[in-house]
Amino acid sequence: MKIKLPRIPEPKDMKERWKKELQNNHKVAIASIKQGTWFTKPYWDQFKDILKAQGVTWQNLMEAYGLSQYKFLEWIEDEENWEDVLSFLEEQLNSIIRLKR
Repeated sequence: MKIKLPRIPEPKDMKERWKKELQNNHKVAIASIKQGTWFTKPYWDQFKDILKAQGVTWQNLMEAYGLSQYKFLEWIEDEENWEDVLSFLEEQLNSIIRLKR
């Protein structure tokens, strides 16, 4: 079974916040973006029932984010579009789930 991530609208306000953080304190902002909970925690909270029904755990989501973090950074820096970032995250999640089965 292929995992299908629920799509959310592009969080433009979060993107702008991260852009400002990158200008003000680049190292801290990069570390926070790489950590990923700014995205994964609210996403998991909103969609955990859908994700769990597909066999996705919190750990799987965090691992997939870790493999996708640079794509999220590219999105913040206007080098990648939101749908492509979510598609890449979905691909990583599918690879992780496939390997663990």
